[in-house]
Amino acid sequence: MYKVLIVDDEYYFRQALKISLAWSELGFQIAGEAKNGAEALELMSEVEPDVVLVDMNMPIMDGLEFIHKAKERDRQTKFLVLSGHSEFVYARQAVQLGVFNYVLKPINEEELRSSLLDIKELIRTERLGKLELDDLRKQASESLSVMKEQLLNGLLQGNGISRSSSERDRLNDLGIKLEGMHYRAIVVDLDSNDERNLEEGMLIRKAKVQEIAQNDMQSVFQCVGCHDHDARLVLIIGSPDGSFNKLETICERIRLNIENDLGCTVTIGLGNGCETFESISVSYMEALIALKQRFVWGGNKVFVHSLIAETGIKVGLFSVEKRSGLLMFMRIGNMSETEEWLSSFFHDTRVQKASMEMLLLAGIEIVSTCLEFLAEASQSFEDVFRNTTQPDMIQHVQRMKTFNELEDWIRALILKSMDHVHSRKTNRAVKVIEEVKSYISRHYGNEELRIEDIAKSVHMNYNHLCFVFKKETTFTINDYLTEIRIIKAKELFEQGEKVIQNVANRVGYADANYFSKCFKKYMGITPSKYVNQIR
Repeated sequence: MYKVLIVDDEYYFRQALKISLAWSELGFQIAGEAKNGAEALELMSEVEPDVVLVDMNMPIMDGLEFIHKAKERDRQTKFLVLSGHSEFVYARQAVQLGVFNYVLKPINEEELRSSLLDIKELIRTERLGKLELDDLRKQASESLSVMKEQLLNGLLQGNGISRSSSERDRLNDLGIKLEGMHYRAIVVDLDSNDERNLEEGMLIRKAKVQEIAQNDMQSVFQCVGCHDHDARLVLIIGSPDGSFNKLETICERIRLNIENDLGCTVTIGLGNGCETFESISVSYMEALIALKQRFVWGGNKVFVHSLIAETGIKVGLFSVEKRSGLLMFMRIGNMSETEEWLSSFFHDTRVQKASMEMLLLAGIEIVSTCLEFLAEASQSFEDVFRNTTQPDMIQHVQRMKTFNELEDWIRALILKSMDHVHSRKTNRAVKVIEEVKSYISRHYGNEELRIEDIAKSVHMNYNHLCFVFKKETTFTINDYLTEIRIIKAKELFEQGEKVIQNVANRVGYADANYFSKCFKKYMGITPSKYVNQIR
């Protein structure tokens, strides 16, 4: 529906006009009315009409003055003049103001209908044309943007450009300044976040990051931006005199603004300055090197290449002694000692200022030790992490973006592997304990029953069985056997047996006196007193 505003000083004429046509069938709706040009002018911004039907002769502000002022504000609105004046001068002035048509009063409905349909077709045609023009402009803009990205990425990769006037004109057309500047590259990279992996959301976020970064940077330096082949934002900035004194402060502001406005964090790497636009690739590589410091120190920081200290430690981090210590703790199943080893190792590697390459190598060696531990227990990565495909360990470690990420992943891998292996051992131990208890319940009456016999029944070494039983139950096999025999003796007494020697023999004691001592130790009273209490 196209909106119509009626402007006429005659009230009854306005009312008659509103009912004279089937407006909705024609594709129009009456959006407002005014009794003079001044009142109509105020309504224009509120109603935003597509078509205005306006009388020429009105008080306060006549039709011609209203049309003149209205068209200064909005050149898209169409005006249709309604007037009882047929003088040529009004028609000529109206045409000069761009009025679509001139309909005389009294209104001929068919003539008005025809004019409105012509206006409707004109508006539709103009809007289609505008959409096509906007689409062409968008395509041209996108094409220029692609050309600019390609050119800048070529520069970042070290593909030089010529100094010809045509090449400089091309750079200027793309908004890239070449002459009379010193340059510096800055890389802005979103820190990884598992909950922000949706591609559509990531594209929007990267566009907003670029907008914030370029707006902040352009407040001080000339700046152009693009995304490199790894989708990182790269800003190339220029300084006429080679002074970049405020650059680190601006980068910190960019980092904070992105965190506050978008709720995500970025790490920024700054390359050193260079004197030619063609050598910006060197500054870009330095910015990438600075960005790598995120692996050791974590993200949401600004790293400057010129301030990066030389790597301290050059020897291996994961020595034979460290490997043996970790493997021993894993084999024993001591979680607390293992966690302490891991914490100590990762702390030491940080304070030694090891290079990223050394840290990655140490990570791979620790993972290798974990896989060795699993192999010893006849287990595999798939056994530990059910429904998970084993990644290429080396590539997986090398893709880690921060040392914290590497530490957390290795810690989880080690501890879960230990839990898996030793929980299986615990399950086996539980089964053995149950078998031992079952054997004792069947043979407790045998006075010659020995632990060696029990060990043979469960196919286990005597010493190892004693160790496992004590570890899992907190008491010895002899203690358990004695306890079972006393319990059975109580049952016999309660069933009416009164002869202590007979009860002793039936529960595995040849000596009644020794039986009595054992009974009193567990029950607090002698067998004879216990029998008397039952009576």
